[in-house]
Amino acid sequence: MKKLFLFLCIGIIMFPAAVSAQGSARVLDRVVAVIGDEIITESELQLQMLQAGMQNKVNANDPELRRRILDAMMNDKLVLAQAVLDSIQIPPEEITARLEDQINRMTRYYGSEQRLEQVAGMPIRQMKREFREDIRKRLMIDMVQQQKFGSMSVSHREVQEFFKTYSDSLPPVPEQVELRQIAMFPQVTAAFREAARAKAQGLLDSIRGGADFEQLAKDFSDDPGSARNGGSLGLARRGVFVKEFEEAAFSLEPGQVSDIVETQFGFHIIKLIEKKGEAVKPLHILIKVSKTGESDQAVIDTLNALRQRIVDGEDFATLAMERSEDEDTRKFGGSLGAIEVPELADELKTVQQNLKIGEITEPVKITMDKDYAYAIIRLEQRIAPHPPTMENDYQRIAKFAKIFKQNREYAEWLEEIRKNVYWKVNI
Repeated sequence: MKKLFLFLCIGIIMFPAAVSAQGSARVLDRVVAVIGDEIITESELQLQMLQAGMQNKVNANDPELRRRILDAMMNDKLVLAQAVLDSIQIPPEEITARLEDQINRMTRYYGSEQRLEQVAGMPIRQMKREFREDIRKRLMIDMVQQQKFGSMSVSHREVQEFFKTYSDSLPPVPEQVELRQIAMFPQVTAAFREAARAKAQGLLDSIRGGADFEQLAKDFSDDPGSARNGGSLGLARRGVFVKEFEEAAFSLEPGQVSDIVETQFGFHIIKLIEKKGEAVKPLHILIKVSKTGESDQAVIDTLNALRQRIVDGEDFATLAMERSEDEDTRKFGGSLGAIEVPELADELKTVQQNLKIGEITEPVKITMDKDYAYAIIRLEQRIAPHPPTMENDYQRIAKFAKIFKQNREYAEWLEEIRKNVYWKVNI
């Protein structure tokens, strides 16, 4: 069954580890494979093996792991060769956006640009030069794979045939629970909201009076990920930011500073640094609107009252449709559906353990939409671990069937590419 998942594992690059390799001396430069105009060196292979070992907690020096990693790297190079033959072109702004995103991720991973540069052994500007070509190739590989397999689906008959052939090899379905919830968000008091806006306005007045935007972001922004970088969010395409922020950012010209912009995260001040087609590079200062203990208690009291009404005989689903503030589940009477226990959020995983069928929790704090809420939760059903069946687990089986089909056709496609591309392995 491990082979079923090969398609999903191809081409994964862990940049933090790659950065570590950049900062160390490369002593293993033997070429282990040649594919078209590309090569794979021993140092590159060893790095990927080390990453796989750390991620999967396995022996990084296992010969079988080495073989599988080398196969996957060669497959990537073969697909890249096909992308070149197909004249796949990636817009420069898309490469830049992905590059900025990767640098931002690495900066967050290491805590600061200074720490990243220290680990990498090179300044940020050099990293951008070093990584740009690798990212262009990665995007070419992704694009040709998407064109070839992105729209693939499986028919009901294919799922049936797959299950008939591989049912004995499929992993069991873990324990599942069916839950309902009524969720509510604590509301910010008017006084705290106005205090946050006033703070943002004061910072905006200072900026317009000549204060340094980046320094104010470092000193006052409530977004720690960008604050340490002077408020920088990197180069981002449309669709990355929430609607209000995106509209404001794209309406600016380089060098301009926005008025105060309110989003679900609080109040923002935005300065545009660069605009490239459908991508922008903004700085921002975020002032969050604080909630209070009184806000939380008001929601808890309301949920306790609703819980008592249900205990006294009112219908949970009806009250969920009337009162729950979770838009995704409210129309279904608060139903979360059947969820595998290992996939539950930590707070739900904890509370469901002691529930009996039909029991309702006291109000519990949960994470929702990058915010928090309180909810009362009822256990509808507990489904024991079991072998998958077509009747009860069709979607799960269909997912495996689709992966299997992708892998099979991917392997056949690679064999066709090998006929047209020079390749050699030097073991």
